[in-house]
Amino acid sequence: MIDYRYYILSKEEKIHYYLVAFLLIFCIGMLFYRSMLFSALCMPAAGFCEKYWTERKAMVRRENLLEGFRDVLSTLSASVSAGRQLPEAIADAAEQAEISYGAAAPVTLELKHMTALYQDSHGSLEGMLVDFGVRSGLEEIRQFAGICQICSRRGGDIEEVASTSANLILDRIRFRRELRMLTAQKKLDIAFLVTMPVLILLFLNLTAPDYLDILYAGAAGRLIMRACLLTIVTALLGGMQMIKVTM
Repeated sequence: MIDYRYYILSKEEKIHYYLVAFLLIFCIGMLFYRSMLFSALCMPAAGFCEKYWTERKAMVRRENLLEGFRDVLSTLSASVSAGRQLPEAIADAAEQAEISYGAAAPVTLELKHMTALYQDSHGSLEGMLVDFGVRSGLEEIRQFAGICQICSRRGGDIEEVASTSANLILDRIRFRRELRMLTAQKKLDIAFLVTMPVLILLFLNLTAPDYLDILYAGAAGRLIMRACLLTIVTALLGGMQMIKVTM
């Protein structure tokens, strides 16, 4: 089963990433150095950026999983409130997830996998939920799975507790969604502030290249351009880290 905490690029994805990254880094290098040699020396930075790209892909996949799990909790809460047992409620949630998100959606595959294992071997459904919670990398799923496991071990009313905890976790998911909406504008602001110097530099290179010749000639000019590039990159990484919402 998939470990949603990490993302491994496929061969096609890796080829596409490096083609785009090499081209982008080469263009930025030419913009700041006007030298194919310096631009080529900057291209290994694509290997460093791959880590951030895979983390971004993993985060997007977890966000999609959390979005699906939100609807799963609603279905589970409704099914348990109607008197159905937890295994039956999960089976119903799997069918509803397939209708809403498709058979290939991660949340659908996970629920169908749990349902099939339970029907075939009558294994510990709570243990499957705990395993899913660990692999998901999402605190909401880990909490729900942990509550179900505790009720199973201590003999609690798992259906009632599952229904109550589902409502509480739904509130937490809504709060996180609102938080992401608030930080989305900040991300746009950071992207705008970071790209503006690059766009101004590009505009001046296209319209008045002689005006910037002093910055591309000699060690002092190249040192200034290098400091500008490092400042922009540092500002981008620092700004994104400040508004990062942990998934």
